[in-house]
Amino acid sequence: MNMTMNRATLFTPVQFGAMQLKHRVVMAPLTRSRSIQPDSIPGDLMAEYYAQRASEGGFIISEATNISVTSRGWLGAPGLYSDQQVEGWKKVVFGIHAKGGHIFAQLWHTGRSSHVDLTGGEMPVSASVDPAYWQNPSHLVSASSGWVQPSPHRALAIAEISLIVEDYRRAAERAMDAGFEGVELHAANG
Repeated sequence: MNMTMNRATLFTPVQFGAMQLKHRVVMAPLTRSRSIQPDSIPGDLMAEYYAQRASEGGFIISEATNISVTSRGWLGAPGLYSDQQVEGWKKVVFGIHAKGGHIFAQLWHTGRSSHVDLTGGEMPVSASVDPAYWQNPSHLVSASSGWVQPSPHRALAIAEISLIVEDYRRAAERAMDAGFEGVELHAANG
């Protein structure tokens, strides 16, 4: 396939679920750490950032967005677990829709890649325990005290899994309330 053929395809419409995109250029999730702290609320800076990148018939996937306080693992990441966060996201989504763009929310539970400073003092949870992860000096997370190694984590109890699934469900409902057209699940960090 030659370069002209690729370019021509890139700028052709495509149906994506219920959305009709005018081109195939998609803005992937990018961590920006611009939410208002300490409550992880999307503010005016986030609304401006996303609106600047929106295009007629284009598609954006939001940055990783926490589903609960205990899912947090990156200082400045926004959330979708409070009414104030939903109101903040409404401004972001409105700016994208005003330009004719589309957006999905990427929902995130950071798992073992977290620090107790971010989780309300709760020990991070993961599918299994891996002490080498928090002991590795090359694994760092952004916390209020700066770049730090993750806190030790513990394995989820079976009964806790349904609680996290429920956090995802509620965050997805909040995303729809904020005007997102869909959600994507971030899957990383154990």
